[in-house]
Amino acid sequence: MKASKRKSGFIIASVLTAVMLVQGCANMVTPTGGPKDTTPPKVSLANPENHCTNFNGRKIELSFDEYVTLENANQNVLVSPPLASKPDIKLKDKTLVIKFKESLEINTTYTINFGKAIKDLHEGNEFKDYTYTFSTGETIDTLSIAGTLLSATDKKPVEDAFVGLYRADRDSLETLPTSTIPNYISKTDKDGKFRVGGLPDSKFLVFALKDVNSNLYFDLPNEEVAFIDTIVSASYPQKSNDSLAPRHFNQKSLNLNLFMFSEVDSTQMLLEKKLVEEGLLRFVFRHPAKNAVISTPETLPDTFNLVTVNSRENDTILWYFTPNAKDSLWVQVKYDTLINDSTHYSLKFKDSKKQQKKEAAKLTVKNNLIINGGLLPDSSLLLKFSEPIVNITMPDSALFMADTISTYGPLKFEKADVYGFQYRLVTETLQQDVKYSIQIPDSTFWGIRGRTNAEIKTDFHVLKEDEYGNIFITIVPPKDLKQVVVQLTDDKGKVLKEEKIIEQEKVEFRHLAPAKYKIRALLDKDGNGKWSTGNYHRHFLPETYIDYKDELEVKAGWDIDLEEEWKL
Repeated sequence: MKASKRKSGFIIASVLTAVMLVQGCANMVTPTGGPKDTTPPKVSLANPENHCTNFNGRKIELSFDEYVTLENANQNVLVSPPLASKPDIKLKDKTLVIKFKESLEINTTYTINFGKAIKDLHEGNEFKDYTYTFSTGETIDTLSIAGTLLSATDKKPVEDAFVGLYRADRDSLETLPTSTIPNYISKTDKDGKFRVGGLPDSKFLVFALKDVNSNLYFDLPNEEVAFIDTIVSASYPQKSNDSLAPRHFNQKSLNLNLFMFSEVDSTQMLLEKKLVEEGLLRFVFRHPAKNAVISTPETLPDTFNLVTVNSRENDTILWYFTPNAKDSLWVQVKYDTLINDSTHYSLKFKDSKKQQKKEAAKLTVKNNLIINGGLLPDSSLLLKFSEPIVNITMPDSALFMADTISTYGPLKFEKADVYGFQYRLVTETLQQDVKYSIQIPDSTFWGIRGRTNAEIKTDFHVLKEDEYGNIFITIVPPKDLKQVVVQLTDDKGKVLKEEKIIEQEKVEFRHLAPAKYKIRALLDKDGNGKWSTGNYHRHFLPETYIDYKDELEVKAGWDIDLEEEWKL
């Protein structure tokens, strides 16, 4: 009886359990797992402890509160002062082990910056810029030099560049970056920021490098560099009123600005000599070559129609000529005693892309109209062509219209530049409040390479004061500077107009379309009218752009007359 009762109870219990399981399965939901882990790993134990002194070992162990990964240790982990051999860095369970391969300098503070190397295993949260500092002496050096590294051309931050410090008491200080690794080193972040810590009370040469071959030397011509042209003192990293701050505290050195540039080889070279299009040879020099002589020993037929065009900077020379007038040509290029080149060219242009029929090639035609088809007062309509014009066949059907009064051709155009790229419409004085238009049939203007225009239809009028605005600003240049190039740009930085001044002057930017503008000034030390790069070996910095503090919004019919002088 007792056994039977137990069995019945077991059966009843089993049935109840099955029912509960079925009900439970019917209401199952997927576990959420909780919120996503966004917390980076933490160091739970350091052996020896961070900021220790009298370090005399070869190994450091950092244990974390979770499993971590180590990414690109050779690129991300930086030891300052630099070592001849990079230490071995390996993971063992949750512990990072750093082993030095060489003896460390005595009485020296070392800093290990792990950059972006350490992440947690599962979520990839970065333990960013963790720094471990120790000293082989009795004290830790706590001074630092910090700042920002920017591109000299556009002032954008430069990331992942090395910033090195050389002790100012070393011999041959100016040649050290080419032959010796720095005494201390750091690396810039995505904002171009850097900080070199663990420094003694000393003075340094500051030098930045985009190290192409990873040897910490400035030894390749394509390596970008930056430097401060004065010796810099290390500064206390805390507030200037800290009672522990040394007397040499220098607030400025906590905010250094370095501008990175590429040096330019000063040797003149012919960089390119090429048939770039049908009927167009191009010669490109490394530097302006105003006195370069390009010639041919051959006798050219009259149909060749050679036109030589120099670029504004005189570093490019273009030869326009009539295609098919010759099959080939010998060309000689001479510049001083540096260049003496002779080349035989095939003048049959072979386009690697899909061949276009010659008849389909048309002249590109632009004009000098600005705001809504507006022509500047006291100016003439210009047509601007993509190649020199050698022939005009103006038909009687060409049309010039002033409001509702039409005058049929022939219209008259005259050459407006030395090469024949621009032609000016010859008319009586144009009036405001009158709508003008021209209509010119196709095949009227003929370029040197056989191209001709499509039909030209242009409506225009003389601008009135209520259509544009003006900007007036007084510039005060620095003393003993050859000149300042004042540039007006759009809100994206494209240069629209520029003026050169050598002394205090009120600069005028007139006839501006309603829009937002910026002004910047180039401190043109060499007076060549354009930005010039620096040279570390000659110890001069790249030229500097200074941006005006405000963006300026021009409205139609209004002037912006800035009363406050802009002192550069």
